[in-house]
Amino acid sequence: MSRRLFVALVALLAGCTRDPDPMVEDVALVAAPATVRWTPALDTSLAGSLSGVWGPSLEQLVIVGGNEAGAQIASRDGEAWLQTELPGVPLLIWAYGFAADDVYAVGVAGTMVHFDGARWSTLAAGTRDDLWGVFGFAPDDLWIVGGDPFEGDPIVLHYDGHRFQSERILDHPEGAHALFKIWGVDGELHAVGQRGLVVRRREGVWETVSAGPLADQDFVSLWGTARDRIFAVGGRSEGRIARYDGERWTTTAPGTPGLNAVQILGDELLVGGVHGFLARHDPATGVTVVEAEGLVDLDVHALFATGPTSDGEGEAYAVGGSFAEPHRGVALRRVPPSL
Repeated sequence: MSRRLFVALVALLAGCTRDPDPMVEDVALVAAPATVRWTPALDTSLAGSLSGVWGPSLEQLVIVGGNEAGAQIASRDGEAWLQTELPGVPLLIWAYGFAADDVYAVGVAGTMVHFDGARWSTLAAGTRDDLWGVFGFAPDDLWIVGGDPFEGDPIVLHYDGHRFQSERILDHPEGAHALFKIWGVDGELHAVGQRGLVVRRREGVWETVSAGPLADQDFVSLWGTARDRIFAVGGRSEGRIARYDGERWTTTAPGTPGLNAVQILGDELLVGGVHGFLARHDPATGVTVVEAEGLVDLDVHALFATGPTSDGEGEAYAVGGSFAEPHRGVALRRVPPSL
């Protein structure tokens, strides 16, 4: 992989050190009860850099990543983990699927692969630019976003199960060359990226929408459970959390380090970021309960949990790593008090 590419990965996915932000006011960071634990989920010594995780259940997870030698995938089936190498396939960034035998993953240099339950196969997406995120309403209605972080326009691709079609995002801030993640609910799509870029596809038309004055840093990830309950996170020097209420986006600065990952657990958000930062955030009160900080020296890039829980303390997984040599990865399991 090129030096330029790894500079981009380090800058865009790993975040940076935390500096004071004068715009952050009235935030509350508190420590979690000692009963909530994050523990190693599997041996990642040979897993390379890890970046994405998806599964139809917590017992059937797929974790993607890799190194310069090729993509690497860790798959969970019950209590066992199987690690698979894909030599010659560039590093994978994100995964999404519809069943244990129908999983897609995208990555650098226009890489896209599909798992049919027996093997992984490559798909020709028609681009050599990096692909950062994938989401689908159905196997014949899949959406992929990406872009070269240094030049050009953000990339949006639609895959109908047979062919790829490009859709252009023309109206975007200067310097916003890439979209990092995409999510949809009830036929409406949202994607986020560089320089606080947020775009929405409604009735077949893409439009750039404002997320407020605090949408001044990269948004890295987003997740939603309803059309009026979608959250995006990001921030390089300081964390940013944005919420979509069904009509508009608003952004807050929770006083956390830079954030890369988000999942919804009940009424709260589970967020992850630089230097192993993991926390619960209550968007109604603004209180952030820190569950882990410095537990590992690697950045958290993705989170996965299934189904809302009433207390926000359900089981979850976090994956991350370093995108420079020696390509270390980390996978953590969140153990709630009941386990």
